[in-house]
Amino acid sequence: YRTVEISVGAPVAPADFAGFYRGELPRVFRAAYLLTGDRQLAMDVAQEAFERAFARWRRLSGEAWSGGWVMTTALNLARRRLRGRREVVGPDPDTTASGPDESRVDLVRALAALPFRQRQALVLHYVGDLDTAAVAEVMRVSEGTVKAHLAQGRAALRRKLEVRS
Repeated sequence: YRTVEISVGAPVAPADFAGFYRGELPRVFRAAYLLTGDRQLAMDVAQEAFERAFARWRRLSGEAWSGGWVMTTALNLARRRLRGRREVVGPDPDTTASGPDESRVDLVRALAALPFRQRQALVLHYVGDLDTAAVAEVMRVSEGTVKAHLAQGRAALRRKLEVRS
């Protein structure tokens, strides 16, 4: 590997981080988007999370949990930025066209209508692929609370997404 010096003086193998970034960005972005309903905010927090990972790459590079670290960082950043907002987030206008992706738009709308904690638990568990113990740690609640949020969120999504004939 060829190494380069970054501002803190730590050698970094660019190919390693670049591969990590390419592999993890779609999942981190998708989770942030489903949590916020805002494409620009989702990309902003994903990018900031990867910037933070790059600054710590020497320590994170060999860890199996580095992808989870970036995911958690991005979702925490998203949560902080959403605190001051009053309006309910929804899908971007350019994603509301009908067609094959219509069901995806319906899911984003249904998620956006959920209470934040239910949405956060669902995204961390199903998109972030975290078990209930890890979700509880990220959300700083008990596992029982996570299980309740997951059950309530799934039930609400089932009602919202149910096809009626």
